[in-house]
Amino acid sequence: MPALQPSPGDRAAATLANLPAEATAAGPTAALPGDGAADCRIDLKLLQWRALQAMAASAASRAHLAALPRDRHPDLWAGTVQDGVARGFASRLEEAIALAPATPERTLPTGAPAVVGKDLRKRKDLLVKSGGARVRFTRKEGVLFVERGEALHSANCLRFEARADRGTLDGFVGADDERPRLFSAQFLPAVRYVDAGDAQQLTLAGRVGRGPIGWDCEATFTGFADEPFVRLRLCIDNRLCGWRLRARFLGLPAAAIAHACTPVGETVANDNGGFVAFTLVRAIDRLRVGDGEVAVPGAACRGTIAHEFRLGGHG
Repeated sequence: MPALQPSPGDRAAATLANLPAEATAAGPTAALPGDGAADCRIDLKLLQWRALQAMAASAASRAHLAALPRDRHPDLWAGTVQDGVARGFASRLEEAIALAPATPERTLPTGAPAVVGKDLRKRKDLLVKSGGARVRFTRKEGVLFVERGEALHSANCLRFEARADRGTLDGFVGADDERPRLFSAQFLPAVRYVDAGDAQQLTLAGRVGRGPIGWDCEATFTGFADEPFVRLRLCIDNRLCGWRLRARFLGLPAAAIAHACTPVGETVANDNGGFVAFTLVRAIDRLRVGDGEVAVPGAACRGTIAHEFRLGGHG
């Protein structure tokens, strides 16, 4: 798909209330955002996914967002808008979510003791299993994913990819003279493990990266015997700007990974079998509007970003 010029419509508005006037000024020929718009403003994309679930379950949620359809406001849904517009849209999404019936969060059975500290460090092998897939963690093999019914067996399958971002909200642009920095989840220490019989939960926590370029990261794997997948919650504390951090899943096909977010994934083929990568945070604070750039500090997504994945059980 050829690159498209930034539209003067939604992105020219300072607040959500300005959208009708800006759309009228832009006229019917306003261009759509470019290819790279999918993974900017990750916080907004996570909210969009929840709002879309709410809209599927609630007429009130659908009505609340009816005035902002994606086909008429592509910049808005892509996130390639100024901070005031993004904040207003986020509030509208949160309201739509609140109008739908709440989905209770699933938790571990009560009463199972948590293994932490020295007792946890003595354990060299930690297993989280569901009714179909399972995850085993060791410092030697990192995160080992197994799903026998789908013949999937991948050691050290969770890694992180950090790369400097020279682009704008419309698209990622990596520096030609820099290769991605790669980190393995095997170097995240195990900090908590619970085995409740029919459910297990393992939390790894540490820092992804070295020196000033890094992110505090917490990865929690949960398995329930009555589910075919292992749940993974990845929490990233982002304090940087000008970087993109992605989770790489090696040896797992895209169909085996469900992400509670609008699409921010990419399947990459290489000589080693390839991988599926999902953007965790893309911290970029520049937006093209017409012939110039506008500062959008809110798009750097500073703070904690939480992603939910389901691994396995989707083939």
